[in-house]
Amino acid sequence: MKRKIIALTMAAAMLLTACSGKPAGEEPSTVYYEITGVDPEETVLVLDGNEIPAELYCYWAAFNCSALEYQLKMYHDYYGMYEEIFGDDGEIDWNAEFPSSKMTLNEYAKSMVEDTVFFYAAIENMAKKYGVELTEEDKAAIEEERLNMVDSLGGEEAFEDYLEETGLSRDNLERVMAATSLLDGLMEQAGQEGSDLYLPAENYGEYLRYTDYIVLFTGSSLSDEEKAAKRQTAEDLLAQLNAGGDKEELFVQLAGEHSEEARSEEQVGYFYAPGTMPDVFEEAAGALQPGEVSDIVETDNGLYIILGKSLEEGLEQYPEEKDELLQNYVVSLVNEYQDGMEVERRGTLTDMELGGFYQKYLEKMSERAVEDATNTLQGAESSPSAQS
Repeated sequence: MKRKIIALTMAAAMLLTACSGKPAGEEPSTVYYEITGVDPEETVLVLDGNEIPAELYCYWAAFNCSALEYQLKMYHDYYGMYEEIFGDDGEIDWNAEFPSSKMTLNEYAKSMVEDTVFFYAAIENMAKKYGVELTEEDKAAIEEERLNMVDSLGGEEAFEDYLEETGLSRDNLERVMAATSLLDGLMEQAGQEGSDLYLPAENYGEYLRYTDYIVLFTGSSLSDEEKAAKRQTAEDLLAQLNAGGDKEELFVQLAGEHSEEARSEEQVGYFYAPGTMPDVFEEAAGALQPGEVSDIVETDNGLYIILGKSLEEGLEQYPEEKDELLQNYVVSLVNEYQDGMEVERRGTLTDMELGGFYQKYLEKMSERAVEDATNTLQGAESSPSAQS
């Protein structure tokens, strides 16, 4: 199967290793064991019979906490947002209430972690159900990614040092990397007529839409006079489109001249997944036949004029977009399966406060950095060139 890189909210390309598990009878020495005291191989979740070890759960805990911290600090430092969740020292208070929710940051982080863990497990379970397995081509692609990573880090030693920080064994790293290929395999079945996952063409519109639009942005930074000028421009454009002639040809011309969203000279439309555009936009677009033009559609961020287009014709012109369509479809099936999985929790690891876990993880990484710097300095001082 051809391996495609698709968005899974994963850092899979960074997660390959030549490391192996601990020798039999030897106490674990991974960073997660040092923090939690839980054997990395101990099963902490069983999802429809799929066992999730502590090591994998902790990896996704560190990954998601890091991603959440990065986003919150970026919005705080650049835009002055979320001041209420930062302490006087500038650090995040994980017990603070997450903005616009009734959850604390600890609770919100846990929801992120478990959504990720459950999503991966659902992919594995569905792949098993529908007979999708890694091919030799998939395995070769994973090895190629590993070698690329080794090269970018400067060699095997640097690569293994980096991977030691992730706290994952070879088996679990391969497990993470395999998810992309397994999802690809499910997508291939979705496109094969006669398979149990086949998506017929008449249902394509449930997972991908195609239209064209002109947008004039009217954000809060604009004055009332500027917003009024934008509306007048939109009304003038709509009048031109309704004056007669070839609407589609004129629409492309006016969009290139006036639309404030970036588009290439050759662009004649936009694909989007249902639920990703404002509701009023999608409602108006869904009511149009190919070639019809909407009235002015006002959203929180701008004024739209929409041109109805044929999804079938769009896919004929841009056949590569069918991958996105099938991905949207399969991910919807994975999410549906995920919501219905039987969950068994073992031990207490999944009850830990993630903010405290993440802070200890950062402390371990800081200690490791100091130790590495000390060793490097001592090595330099003891070298023959330093002693001469």
